[in-house]
Amino acid sequence: MPAPTPYLEGLSTRPDQIDPNALLELKLELLYGERIARCWRTGFGFLVMTNLRCIHVWRKPELFVRTEWHAGPSFFFYNLTPPRVVAGRFLELTEEHDRIAESARFLLHDPKAVGQEVNEARPAGRAEWEARRITAQRELNRPRNPAPPPGTTLIVREVVKVKCSFCRNLVNLSDANCPFCGAPLR
Repeated sequence: MPAPTPYLEGLSTRPDQIDPNALLELKLELLYGERIARCWRTGFGFLVMTNLRCIHVWRKPELFVRTEWHAGPSFFFYNLTPPRVVAGRFLELTEEHDRIAESARFLLHDPKAVGQEVNEARPAGRAEWEARRITAQRELNRPRNPAPPPGTTLIVREVVKVKCSFCRNLVNLSDANCPFCGAPLR
């Protein structure tokens, strides 16, 4: 998990912000370079927007066990369609995977404003995902063993081992006697 962002280090006092300790308790696995941009209180938990995706987070109370934070669906900006307001109270986020749409609705105080913020973050998030894809593709296509600089002589030596006919240990073929039992090898 990358180092905490300044947002996670300070205590949040605004009611629409998730408690920073909750994300640490949740052990929300942020991707490399991912940072939390905004959080909104939903009817059931929080909608957390990072620079790369939106994640639903909630606290689940259990009988005789302390309440724990859980992460729900993630909506990645690279395939997130524009959010839409449903029935004036819900924000619907939809992600398309191979022509199959997965969506979830979140009860919010002001779904139109939240939808507008998510929609404004989509182009930057898509651009960041594209930059990550190009970097990953470049890394995959990078030669693993770079050629030595010109003028360098590379010597490759192969060591062949054989079994000693007396003690059956592996010894170098170039040895005159077995280092284990002293028997002649030729």
